[in-house]
Amino acid sequence: MFGYIKPLAGELKIREFELYKSFYCGLCKTMGKKISGFAKITLSYDMVFLALFRIALTGENFENTAFRCKLKPAKKRSFIAPNESLLYTSCVSANLSYCKYKDDISDTTNMFAKILSKIFFPPLLLFSHMKKKARKYFELENQIAPPLAMLSELEKQNCRSIDRVASCFAVLMEKIFSFGISEPENFEIAKTIGGNLGKWLYMADALDDFEKDLKKGRYNPFVLCYGGKKNLAADMNMIKFALTANLSEMSEALSLLGEKADFCVFAIVSNIIRLGLREKQEQLLDKFKVK
Repeated sequence: MFGYIKPLAGELKIREFELYKSFYCGLCKTMGKKISGFAKITLSYDMVFLALFRIALTGENFENTAFRCKLKPAKKRSFIAPNESLLYTSCVSANLSYCKYKDDISDTTNMFAKILSKIFFPPLLLFSHMKKKARKYFELENQIAPPLAMLSELEKQNCRSIDRVASCFAVLMEKIFSFGISEPENFEIAKTIGGNLGKWLYMADALDDFEKDLKKGRYNPFVLCYGGKKNLAADMNMIKFALTANLSEMSEALSLLGEKADFCVFAIVSNIIRLGLREKQEQLLDKFKVK
C-alpha cells in the first residue's frame, strides 16, 4: 500500500501511542498465524488503520496481551490478540498484495524480468498461497475485482482524468471499508470514509510520484495533464482544495462514530484522519511550494 496513513505521533497520548503499537504488532502476528509468515512483508500503516477503523466502527472487543517478538526477543511486547477485524485486515492485505504483484508482472515491459519472475521467482506462488488462505472473505474478492480491473484498464489507456481514476480507486476502498457491515448508518460511515480516503490516497500518491514518473515515463495522470512541475504548481490551489475536501468529508463522517467507539481507538483514528493525513498533505504540497 502507500504508507501515508499514519498518526501524528506527537499528538497522541502515551497510552494511545502504546495501543497503536499493540495493534501494529497484533496485525503482524495475525498475518503470520492466520495467513502465512510471508504475509508479514505486506504489513503497512495503511492496513493498521483499516483494522483500527473496523474496530471503532463495529465496537468489537479486543484483548491486549504480551509476547516475545522473534525480531526483538529481549523483552516482551504488547500486542492485540487475533480477532475478526485483524483477520479481515490480514485477508484484505493478502488479496491486494496478490493483485498488485500479478499486475506489476503483467505490466512490465522488461521481458527478461518477466521470464525470471515466472521461472525463478517464488513470491508469485507465495502470494497465491496467501490469497488462498484468505478465502474466508471470498465474496470481498468478487466485489473488489471489478474496480481493480477498471483501474488497471484506465491506467493502461493512459487516462488523463485524475478524477476518473481516483474515483475508481475510491470505489475499491468503499468496498473494502464497508464489507460485511450490516448496520445502515455504520455502512454509510464506512463508505464515506473509505471512498474519500481512496480519492485522497490516489491523488496524494500521484503527486508524490510526479517527478519520478515524469523522469521514467510511467503512468501518472498529473504528468499527462500538466507535463511539467511548473504547470502543475500553477494549478495546485485547485488540487489542494480537492484533497482538503476529501479530508473534511472523512472528518465529518467520523464525528458520527464518536459515541459508539472505544475511546482510545477512536482517538487514534481521529488523530490519523484529522492530523496525520493533513500533515502528510502539507508535506506533499510543500514539494510544489504550496501551503
